Order: sequence, then structure tokens, then C-alpha cells
Amino acid sequence: MPHAGYLKIVSKSRAACIAAVEIYNRTVVQYREETFAILMVNAWELLLKARIIQENMGKHSRLYEYQYRKKKDGSKSKFKDLKLTRSGSPMTIGLDHCCNIVAGYANNRIDVACIKNLQALVEVRDNATHFINQDIAIRKVVTEVSLGSVKNYVIAIQKWFNVSFSDLNISLIPISFELDQDGIEAVAKKPAVAVSRFLAHMQSMKQEAHAFESEYAFSVRVEFDLIKNKADGAVKATLVRDDADLTLGVDDDRVPAGFTWDYKTLTDRLVERYDNFSQNPLYHKIRKTLEGDKKFCFVRYLDPKKKSSSIKRFYNPNIIQEFDKSYVKRGSTLFDNPQTTAKA
Repeated sequence: MPHAGYLKIVSKSRAACIAAVEIYNRTVVQYREETFAILMVNAWELLLKARIIQENMGKHSRLYEYQYRKKKDGSKSKFKDLKLTRSGSPMTIGLDHCCNIVAGYANNRIDVACIKNLQALVEVRDNATHFINQDIAIRKVVTEVSLGSVKNYVIAIQKWFNVSFSDLNISLIPISFELDQDGIEAVAKKPAVAVSRFLAHMQSMKQEAHAFESEYAFSVRVEFDLIKNKADGAVKATLVRDDADLTLGVDDDRVPAGFTWDYKTLTDRLVERYDNFSQNPLYHKIRKTLEGDKKFCFVRYLDPKKKSSSIKRFYNPNIIQEFDKSYVKRGSTLFDNPQTTAKA
């Protein structure tokens, strides 16, 4: 039987990871890269501590910090006492110590690539108050390291604890489109000393991480190409003005990628997912409200040129997260958040 002690830590770690990604995905939020780094480092530290407890048959003592006693003459004794926090609780080991322990395990361990990625993330966190996110070159590096940390985290939590994020449809961190080429060139020509030092340090860690084969990643690079010719399944991108956002469009008669559920599939999934779900007026009210949001519902007309023609709606599976706010999941587990009971 698994030990509830470390499963609770895994649950808190997972919650921290989800919060980190949700913050990063909110592009209008200020200080989001720095907040992501703080939460993601916390998620990793909790995950590694849970792994250590798991390896030690549920014993938390392996996480505790100890210090040598002092003799009456002030010299160091050979005996150790538990080190306590200001509030009197046992003090636990830090992230670096956790990494060293888990890296030494025979199975389900981390390696150099994963450790270097975490060290880079800690650098982002520690430099947050200085210059992070004020420089285009740094933003690119931070984004790539952040993507790597999420990829590594999902690999580790699935392998170690068989925990999945499929129920949440967790998404990748988006890349910001930097259209100010003059700004990029200026950074390349005259980088600040602090920026140069930071980027050089990141590059050094990246080279160390890439010296060995690994399933983990130091960073993840994402590139976008604007394709002039029309290919099957391609989404058209239109740049409206120099100062405008990148606008994406789809053909009226083509269902966008990701909108894979029809009405029956959506309803069946909700029946399977919730204890208190029924096809009553409340359900239809919630559904119709969400159908007005293009992120969740795509309306396909039988004749795209005639808006009065018959239609069929297709739903993005992410819509289920909105229903989570109103219904209670079946067989709630340790990893499920408490849900609000729906009222008709």
C-alpha cells in the first residue's frame, strides 16, 4: 500500500505545477515568468521530497536537517540534534540536497540535464528582482528553460507516482511573439553586463546538460514559421499591422484542430465524470453559455455561406474544466480538487 504521507506531498507539488503553468499562460499578467519560476521550483522540491520518502518506505526522517551539538567548551560534539525552524518544526533539506539524493538512486532518478534545468530555473527565481523579463534575449532563454522544466516534471511525476495531467488538458507554455526586430538587434549589439553574465551562465549549464544522453531536457526550443502556400490542415496566420497582435483564422467549413467532441461525446464524458450530473435545465444553461466562447465551441454550418443553414457544434475537451466548477467528480481521489456541488 502506498504511504499517504508522500502522496499528500505529491498532490501539493502537482497543484504548484498547475498554478505555475496557469500563471504563465496568462500573457497579460505582469511578473508571470518570475512567478512561474518561484512556483515551479517549489513544485519540483516537493516532488523530489516525495520521491525520497517513497524510497525510504514512507519515513520523513530522511528529509530532516541535523546539526552537531556543542560541548560546554564550545567545541563541536560528535552527536547531532534535529535542526528546528523558528517555529520549532523540523527543518528539511533544500533543493540541491534533494537533487543529489535522487540522482544517486538506482531507479527512477534524475540526471544532469534535469538538474541543470532546475539550477537554471533557480537562477531565474533568484534574479527576479534584478533584471529578468526586462530584456528580449533573456525572455527567450527563460521561456525555453520554463518549457523544459514542465516537460521534465511531467516525465518524473508520471514515472515515479503514475500521476497524469490528462484530466486537466495541461497546455504548453506559449511563446510570446516579439515583433520588435530593432529591439532584438540592439540587445545583440550592446548587452548589459548583467545580461551578458546571466546568458553566459545559462549557456554554460546548457552545454553541461547536453554532454550526456537523457530523456530529460535542459530547455525546449519552439519555432514558428509563416507558410505562404495553403496546405491541408494548416491554420492561416494574418499580420494585420506592424503594431498588431498575430491574428489566427480558420476556414468556415473546416473544424479547427482540438475541437474533437460533438454534443453526444460531451454529454457522455460529463455523465462519466460527475456524481451529480444530469441532463437538466442547469446543464443546458451552462452549456449554452460556454458555447458562446470560441475557445470551447466551434459552430460548423452545413452551408458556410448561409448562416441560416443547419449547424453542428464541436467542443474542445478543455470545456470540461468549466463544468468542474459546477459538478462533483466521481470517486474523488487525493489528486482531485474539491468541487462545488451543482444546484438546479
